[in-house]
Parts: sequence; C-alpha cells; structure tokens
Amino acid sequence: MENIEKQNSSAQKNDATHATEKFSEIDSSTMLHLQKSSFLFFLTTSIFLVFCFILTTLMPGIDFLSFYPLEMLILMGLLTFGFLIIHLNRKLAWLEPALVIAILPLTLLKYSTSIYSMCIFIIAVIELSRLGYFRRATTIKACILVSYYALSLGLIAIAHREFFLDIIMSIIFLSLFFIYFLPIIQDRWQIGKTNPIYKINLRDLNLSCREMDFLRDCLHGATFKEIAYKHHVSESTVRNTFAHIYHKFNAADRMDLLSKLAAFDIIE
Repeated sequence: MENIEKQNSSAQKNDATHATEKFSEIDSSTMLHLQKSSFLFFLTTSIFLVFCFILTTLMPGIDFLSFYPLEMLILMGLLTFGFLIIHLNRKLAWLEPALVIAILPLTLLKYSTSIYSMCIFIIAVIELSRLGYFRRATTIKACILVSYYALSLGLIAIAHREFFLDIIMSIIFLSLFFIYFLPIIQDRWQIGKTNPIYKINLRDLNLSCREMDFLRDCLHGATFKEIAYKHHVSESTVRNTFAHIYHKFNAADRMDLLSKLAAFDIIE
C-alpha cells in the first residue's frame, strides 16, 4: 500500500514538473508582448473610466448611467485593475487573453453588432495562438471560443429585444468568420509570403551522436526530463549537452534554437 502511495506521489510530482517545464517554454517575446498588450488595455479602459467620471461630474443633468450602467463600470474597473497587475508582473502575462475574453461581453452591452467586440475577439484569438492554446484539439477549442462569442452576442441581443433577423445575420457572419479562421490556426492556410524551407541532413550539423539523439527528441517536442528518461541519463546531463548544442548554433536557449531550426526541414 505504501509503495502505491509513493508511486502516486511520484507521478503527481512528475506531472507538476512536466507542466512547469512546458510553461517555461513559452517564448519570452510572447510574454513581453502580452505584458505590453495588458498595459494598452489598462490605458484604454482607464481613459474610458476617467472620462465617465468627468462627464458625470460636469454634466449632472445627463443620466449617464442609462448609457453605461453602474455594474458595467464597476466590472470595467476590476478588469482595469487586473490588466495593471498583469503589466507589473510578467509571470502573470499568460492570463491577459482571459481578461480580454472576459471584457468581450461588455463591448456588446450597448450595441450587439458593435465592431469593438469583433476587434476584442480577434485580439484574444491572436494572443491565445501565440501562447500555443490551439496546438492540440484545435477544432474543439476554436468551436468553444466562437460559441462563447455567439452565445454572448445572442443573449445580449435578445435582452435588448433586437430584431430577430439582425441576430441571425450577426451569427451567420460570425460563422463565416469561423470558416476562414479555423484553417489559419490549423496551419493549413498561411497569410502573407513565406520564406522557402531548405532541407538539411541531421548528420551534417557537426554534432556528436548523443547531441543528435537529444536534438532529434527535442525537435519532436520532448522535454529535457523526457529526454533524460528515454536515454537513461540525468537531466543535468541533458542540459549540459544542450549547452554545447546552443554554442554550436549560436543560440541563447532552447526556444532560440528551435526558432532557428524552424527555417529548415531536418532530414536523416
């Protein structure tokens, strides 16, 4: 019984370590991009809230809350605070797309066909794509995201008692967007000009046998821990070997190495 508990505890630790290592592999430039994006959202929502306060103070005769309900302004303030926290702490930058998605229904409250909501949705999709959210179960995740948008749009439009044909047309156009959007995140379509991919042989890279084996596994998506387990060596041995590989390719780290090799079709 004790052995089983030890095995379960060890498995949980391995899963936690694996998840941590996967998280650390997020491109640093992506985290920086999300951090800067959170500041832009913080700035935009802050300016909006400040204008609301100024107009309410200077024009007391106008029923400003009929345009923007108090509950909406409070929620907007909380999201603004969240964007500020993310901007100040890069480790939390991966949460930024979640706040962007959370703010999406607020852009629909005044007009369900608002262009703001589509802009927010596209921004969220791009950021999630950069984080690698669509690498697995792409179709299912894309369907969930678009369904969330469609449900928000439909419920708010019904609450506003809008003409049913406007609601149907909005959802139809959202479905058309989904038809074009899905092949792009599945890497079946590419936007813009792409550089030609050159083929290079793994044996021509001036690597030792061990370095080639480790690099081959790395290119297939294996983590350092998985490579160490496969080749019956310690994780520090794997890291030291990759340090030599980084030096040969003039790469700063694993992500830099993979980005450089991404321009080539590695064959054996």
